[in-house]
Amino acid sequence: MAFSLSSGNIDMFLFASLSLSFLYPTKSDLVADICFRSTIDPQYCIQALRSDPRSPTADLPTLAKISIDLAQTTTKSIAILVQSLMQRANETKLKEIYDSCLENYNDTFDNLNDCINYLNKKDYESLNIYASAALDGPDTCDDNLNDQSPAAEPDELKQASKHVQELASAVCAIASKLQGKI
Repeated sequence: MAFSLSSGNIDMFLFASLSLSFLYPTKSDLVADICFRSTIDPQYCIQALRSDPRSPTADLPTLAKISIDLAQTTTKSIAILVQSLMQRANETKLKEIYDSCLENYNDTFDNLNDCINYLNKKDYESLNIYASAALDGPDTCDDNLNDQSPAAEPDELKQASKHVQELASAVCAIASKLQGKI
């Protein structure tokens, strides 16, 4: 008995293939899926994660590692920026706020380091907790600067802060997905 590919069989095969592709996202869709589920600015998240050469073949743990790495790099840059702003500030109160921001970002960096440890241990609940904690530093700094004066937070710091928050939010979503919560 020979197998024949009639147009009906081809149509059924194409329909089944397309249906399955929508049920199971491919790795290339994984970045977009995480970013659209977790962040306020999915386009930034997608662009940032896809900038890493590991992302096209990344599974969820690798995507979490990419997000953490990018967040750590951004956090280091922010710490340097905040130190510079603190040195240039003329007001004592503003210097104190920048000093507090520096502590906040150091805490964020420490939380991101903890994220790597929990990711490596496959402790996804703790990963989620520490990724959530990493959101606090930038948020607290932003709030303190805005309480002082909306002009006290330079655009460069606002953007970098937002980027750390986007990446940490992506880690939270990945951890939730690894736990089967989303």
